[in-house]
Amino acid sequence: MALNLRSEVRRLRVFDLEQVRHQDPGQEWVPHWHEEWSFGAIVRGECHCSVAGRPFVARAGDVIAIAPGVVHTGALSAPQYRGAVLVSMLYVPTDWLVHEGLQAPPRSGVVRMPRLAESARGLATTAEVQAWLRCVVPALRRRLPADPSAVEPAPPSAAVRSLIERVQEAVVGDDLSVADLARRCGVSRERIHRVLTAWVGMAPGDYLRAVRLHRARQMLLAGEAAASVAAECGFADQAHFTRWFRRSFGYTPGDLLQAAGRG
Repeated sequence: MALNLRSEVRRLRVFDLEQVRHQDPGQEWVPHWHEEWSFGAIVRGECHCSVAGRPFVARAGDVIAIAPGVVHTGALSAPQYRGAVLVSMLYVPTDWLVHEGLQAPPRSGVVRMPRLAESARGLATTAEVQAWLRCVVPALRRRLPADPSAVEPAPPSAAVRSLIERVQEAVVGDDLSVADLARRCGVSRERIHRVLTAWVGMAPGDYLRAVRLHRARQMLLAGEAAASVAAECGFADQAHFTRWFRRSFGYTPGDLLQAAGRG
């Protein structure tokens, strides 16, 4: 992936809604997740996605929903669109849905809705963003019914939950190897690998980096400087931090600070 590919990010003043526009063919994202609901439209081009381990291609006219915490990847291309691509994404806290009296879709998925996808092209104001969401969220809920063939997995055991919590606590602030982390948590590397692969859906190295990046993002939004965040979250230097931040979220730490009015 070319390192200069960047997305446009905007933070809205209502419930911390975030709007991101991706416009560069060739842009890719490593496995990551968001703490909010992700609702987006493919206006031009294609997005080759993997959501919760299921690959698919979302094309112009499709609308996407990704539930909070669901691991996903993406790669933009424009083979039949003369090199043009536009994916408009909105990251929506559950608090906003509750405030609006809206129920989230029962699952992640992609739905063909050309009119709604095209209407996401010019979302410029907070009012326009909220109006679009008020249309798209109920439509996605209707079009993404619960999968009757899906078997609800058993919840993780107390031991598994405890280990995941210990991993999250141990990794922030240190550039640990999986072996270091296993020793700190008092388990084998194989145990760490089995638990994270089965219950999180990520390889241990990817998960450790993603946890640090999420912590870094929270610190940036709290107003801390990118250089100090990079050091505190265990990245080798600010360039290393910026590179992985962009590969996860599409934009740089500086872009986020500017969007939040702190740059």
